[in-house]
Amino acid sequence: MDSTEVSPLPEERPSKIGFRKKLLQFVLGILPSLGWIVLYFVLQLLCTAVLIAAGVGGGSLAGAANGDTKGVAVLWGLVVSAIIQIGLIVFYLRKDDRYHRIGLDSFGNMSFAQTASLAFVLILTAMIANFIYATYVIPGIGMQADMAKMLAEIPRTPLNISLGFFAIAVAAPIVEELLFRGLLQNALARFIPIWAAILLASFVFAAVHGQPYAIPGLMSLSIAFGYLYHRTGSLRTNIILHMLNNSAALLLTQSMV
Repeated sequence: MDSTEVSPLPEERPSKIGFRKKLLQFVLGILPSLGWIVLYFVLQLLCTAVLIAAGVGGGSLAGAANGDTKGVAVLWGLVVSAIIQIGLIVFYLRKDDRYHRIGLDSFGNMSFAQTASLAFVLILTAMIANFIYATYVIPGIGMQADMAKMLAEIPRTPLNISLGFFAIAVAAPIVEELLFRGLLQNALARFIPIWAAILLASFVFAAVHGQPYAIPGLMSLSIAFGYLYHRTGSLRTNIILHMLNNSAALLLTQSMV
């Protein structure tokens, strides 16, 4: 029997193979999370298009093509797509103990006082950073100008006000925390340090809003929620605090109209 050993490949060859394998694992590992994010925006477009075609809010497909999407139809589209997305994600999380693994079934490993104190410091810091950026870096440019304009054009009926509150203060926090913290941040943290996972998940969150100049401002609050989630381990806590933050921001904005 020939006992001659096969010579190993040059050192750089295994390292390249190892890097490619790790890169493939990374891409495949975060692909499902990115898929959920893409699905959410596809659902928004589809739901809004269907509602405009159905004449909700007096809109039309021709008007939508010219940029006149009719705020009421867009608002309904946000609500309907969010409900569908939440339903799909809940069904997905019921399998393989995912519900528990992302911290949806508890308030985390910190006391209420510790969580409240940390959340206050993080959110206040993010708001200060956001204010400085909006005031001194991009003065005169509203970071959510398009959304504010759309909301201003919607007739202020009780139904529309209720829909707007539900979309911004209830549905958005649930969907965003599930997608960007529960799924994406956790997926990223399997392959890269947690600080990098928080930053990257926050960048994706800010980038999908489609306003490049608003990315730093949007990232600041996302980083705060990402770190809070890392410390507490509770997505339930994040969702509640995100709801409170959005509610306060919405009420403050509307009181100034």
